[in-house]
Amino acid sequence: MVNDSAGAVPFAITFDKAGRMLVAEAKESTVSTYKVRVDGTLEVVQKSLPNGQSTPCRLERAGDFFYGGNTGNSTVTGYRTNRQGSLALTNDVGVAAPPSVKSQGVIDLAATKDEKFLYAQNATSGTVDGFRVGRNGSLTKVGTTTGLPPFAESGMEGIAAV
Repeated sequence: MVNDSAGAVPFAITFDKAGRMLVAEAKESTVSTYKVRVDGTLEVVQKSLPNGQSTPCRLERAGDFFYGGNTGNSTVTGYRTNRQGSLALTNDVGVAAPPSVKSQGVIDLAATKDEKFLYAQNATSGTVDGFRVGRNGSLTKVGTTTGLPPFAESGMEGIAAV
């Protein structure tokens, strides 16, 4: 089944609890939401919400919130959906977690099974940041693991949380 994308350069997907598909679009740093029909076609719920960041590469759900890893500027954007599937940013600036000197090149995200923690893999710096997910979708850094091989040296890409 082939469906046109609501935004340019669809790159990452995840699903909400109602089965709607969220798609990160890398060209303009946007996310769109779709309803997946029984026949496999997609119905656009919301077109391309911009986050004001650069190059979202991953989307990860943690409870009622979604997080996008923005590789281009090393930030994490937070999103929430309403009952109809419309998206909103968790704050005005589109940054749930700002970059730090130790954490550059957010390339992947993973949430724990209990959805209380989010981990961001930073491929350029060879680090992993851990965040506590707040009730309002805010992220509070709880630690940074250093000393991992950077992407250019090992091809390190991918993270899982339990």
